Amino acid sequence: MPVDTVIFSGEGPHADPWHPLAETSATLARLIGDGGSVAVVTAVDQLEAALDGARLLVVNASADRTTPIPEDETFGRVLDDFLAGGGSLLAVHSATIAFPQLTSWRSTVGAAWAHGRTFHPPIGPSLIRRSGVEHPISAGLGDFEVHDERYTELELVDGVDVESLYVHDEGGDTHPLVWARTVGSSRIVYNALGHDVRSYESPGHRELLRRIVAWLRHDS
Repeated sequence: MPVDTVIFSGEGPHADPWHPLAETSATLARLIGDGGSVAVVTAVDQLEAALDGARLLVVNASADRTTPIPEDETFGRVLDDFLAGGGSLLAVHSATIAFPQLTSWRSTVGAAWAHGRTFHPPIGPSLIRRSGVEHPISAGLGDFEVHDERYTELELVDGVDVESLYVHDEGGDTHPLVWARTVGSSRIVYNALGHDVRSYESPGHRELLRRIVAWLRHDS
């Protein structure tokens, strides 16, 4: 079976000490893959070739830095070409920390981790609530519990419309966690859940992930 989905699993400058990206990428590949249809790539210079013929790019990466490196611009170019060709994107959890100061990445995802502002309560059992937005991804689904971090006060990008499908409550306010958007023929989802493999032990999160991937692949 040809590769349909590519997971970019961050290593080196595209990782950090807090997120077990190799483990969560392997779990994602198992949950969304079928007969070798998913490839895991750990280097930016391998990404363009890996995406040839693929429909979906999953970015499970981060960064323990606040300044850009030349590879960030290379990633941005590859991503822009992939989306311009009708590909879809799923950005997972710490992807909002990845590729710091890469404007095209921030505007594509719709938000970024703002150092000094964004935070998360201690990791643990958390209630994730469905918003009132009607969308094929969340139709028929409800609230669920998950063992995870809840990103709070992400910096949303001005002028980028997102449909928040799932949210959480913290500090008396409601914060978006999962959203979807369409840009031209490309579909984009950010899922702030997925700190470690415990997150994917939640039946609710696994079903949400299944729905997300089906929508991104234009299967629903």
